[in-house]
Amino acid sequence: MKLARFWRTVSHLSGEQLIYWFVCAGKRILMGFLPTLMKKYITYLAFRLPTIETTNPPLIKMANTVLMFQRAVYGISSADIRSGKFTLLNQTFDFGAVEKVCWRGDFMEGDNPLRRMNLAYMGYIVPLLANGEDDDIKIVCQLIRGLEEQNPWSISGVFRDVWNPYTVSHRLVNLLCGLAVFQQAGGKANPILENKIFNHIRFCAAFVNFNLERHLQYNHLFKNYVALAVFASAANKKTFRFKFLEKAIKKGIRQTILPDGGHVERSPMYHFLAIMDFDILRASRIFSKEFSCLLEKTQQRMVSALHGVSHPDGEIALFNDSWLGETPSVFHFIKPNSFSGTFRLNDTGYVRIGKKDEAVLFDCGPCGPNQNPAHGHADFLSVEVSLAGDRLVVDPGVATYTSGPLRDITRSAENHNGPYLVGVEPVEFWKSFRVGKRAYAKGIRSQGLSKIAPLWCAGCQNGYTNLGVGTRRFVGLWPGEGLLICDLIFGSTKYNAQASFLIAKDWKLVNDNEITFIKDQQSVFVKPLIGDLGKIGKGSYWPRFGLENIGHTLTVSFERKRSKQMAAVILSWKDSFTPPSHKIINKVFDNLIEND
Repeated sequence: MKLARFWRTVSHLSGEQLIYWFVCAGKRILMGFLPTLMKKYITYLAFRLPTIETTNPPLIKMANTVLMFQRAVYGISSADIRSGKFTLLNQTFDFGAVEKVCWRGDFMEGDNPLRRMNLAYMGYIVPLLANGEDDDIKIVCQLIRGLEEQNPWSISGVFRDVWNPYTVSHRLVNLLCGLAVFQQAGGKANPILENKIFNHIRFCAAFVNFNLERHLQYNHLFKNYVALAVFASAANKKTFRFKFLEKAIKKGIRQTILPDGGHVERSPMYHFLAIMDFDILRASRIFSKEFSCLLEKTQQRMVSALHGVSHPDGEIALFNDSWLGETPSVFHFIKPNSFSGTFRLNDTGYVRIGKKDEAVLFDCGPCGPNQNPAHGHADFLSVEVSLAGDRLVVDPGVATYTSGPLRDITRSAENHNGPYLVGVEPVEFWKSFRVGKRAYAKGIRSQGLSKIAPLWCAGCQNGYTNLGVGTRRFVGLWPGEGLLICDLIFGSTKYNAQASFLIAKDWKLVNDNEITFIKDQQSVFVKPLIGDLGKIGKGSYWPRFGLENIGHTLTVSFERKRSKQMAAVILSWKDSFTPPSHKIINKVFDNLIEND
C-alpha cells in the first residue's frame, strides 16, 4: 500500500523534477559528506561575485517593499530582538541575549522546522535596522555568527531548515534590504561590521545559485530567483547579471501565475507574498524593457485577483495553507469595498459574491498544481462568509506544518465548510506536504441557476467519483438579506453525506432551538430547509498559525432520496427575508444534475 501511495505521489512529477530530485539530493549529500571542501568551493564562488552597493535607488525601493511586509509580521518595535526575544509564528522564545540564540532548538514544531526556518529568514532585522540605531548592526553580526557556528553542514537537518535554499533566499533578501533601510534611516556606517554581513550575503547568493530548487519548483524556486535578482540589483558592477534569470523567471511566471492572476498553488497567502516578489523584481531594474512590461502586467493581474481571495476586513481568505499575520492588509493594493457583485477567478477556481461589507468566498478549484500540491487542503466547494465586515463562517486555517493527526485533520474535507462523505477523504494526504490520490473541483455556469438569486455561484468536485458519486453545491446570496446553500450528492453509496459550517468565536449563540447567532447589533438565523441539523458543537480553527480559536460547528446530515442525498440551509440576517420555496430549491437540484 505504501508503494502504491508513493507511486500515486511521484507519478505526477515532470521529467525535469525527477532528474533534479537526484541532482539536488546529490548536492545535499555531498555538502554533508564533505562540508569543509564544499564550503570552500561555495566561498570561492562567492568571492567571484561582485561587491555590493546598498545605497542605489533600486535597492532602496525594494527595501521599502520588504520593510512594509516585515512590519506586518514583526511590528515596528524592536526592543524584544535587542534583548534576545523572538516571536516566531505566534510563539515567543526568550534566549536572554542575542548571542545566546539557540538555532537548533525544537521551537514547538516537532518534525517540521518551520519556526527554525523563520528564525533563519531574519525577517525581523529589517524593521530592526529601519530604526537607524548604530548598535543594531552589531546585533545582526552576532546573529550571523551564531547561525554559522551552530549550523555546520555536517549536522543532520541543516539543509532542511537553516541552510535550506528557500531559507537562504529569504535571508539574503532581508539582510540586503535591512542594510538599505538602515542607511536610509541615517544609521552610522561601520565598514568592519558591514563587511562581515556583506560576506555572508555573497556566500548566500553563491549558495542559492548552486542549489536552485529545481526539484520542487513553484514558490520555492521562484523565491530563489527573486533573491538572486535582489543581489544582482545591489551589485556595484553595473554590467553584472545572473544571465539566466530573465528566461528562468519568465518560465516561473508561466508555471506559477495563472491567466486570471491567481497563484497556481491556490493559497491566498502565497499569492499575496508573490505580489511582494513582483514588486521587488520590478524595482530591481536589471531586466529588459520588454520583460519589465511583462512583470508589470502580471502583477496588475495578481493585484486585481486579490478581490477574489480577500474579505471586507482587508485580510485574505484562508483556503489551503494560508494564515493571517504573514502579510499586510490587502488595502495596501486595493481600495476597501472596491468591488461588489460577482468576481470569478475561473482559472484559479475561486468566486467572490457580495456587496459592500458582505462577502461569500467559494472554492471551486483544484487543491493545487499536480506537480506540487503540497499546500493544498480538501476544501472543495467550501465557503467563507463575512457579514457587516466581520467573518461569520470561517475556514479552519493552519494548525501546524508538522506531520501527524492535527495536520491531517486541518487538511481534511470533514474539517472544512463543504459537502463530504463521512469516513471517506477525497484527497490522499500524507506526511506534511505529500499528496497521493488527487481530486479537483470546478465552477458551474448555468442559465437556470442564474435565475435563483441575485448573486450566485456553483461548483462540482470529483473526489468521490471512484465510489460512483457526484458532488455539487449551489450558493445564492440576497445582499442585505440572506444566503442559501444547496448541496447534492448523487449515486448509490453506503456512505452518509454531511456538510459542516464553522462559525467564528465572536458570534455568540443566543438561541439553540431557533438557531441564532449575534455579534454587536447583528443577528444571523440558521435554518435547515432540507436535511437535519444536529447539536451545535465546539469547533477549532487557527486563523493565525498555531493559535487555536474555539468557534461553533453546525453539522447538517443530508436527506436521502433513492440514489440522491440532499441538503439546503438558509442563513438570514433580515427579519423580512423570505426563504426560497421548496419548488425553487428543487429547481436548483435539477439544474445541478443537468450539469453532470
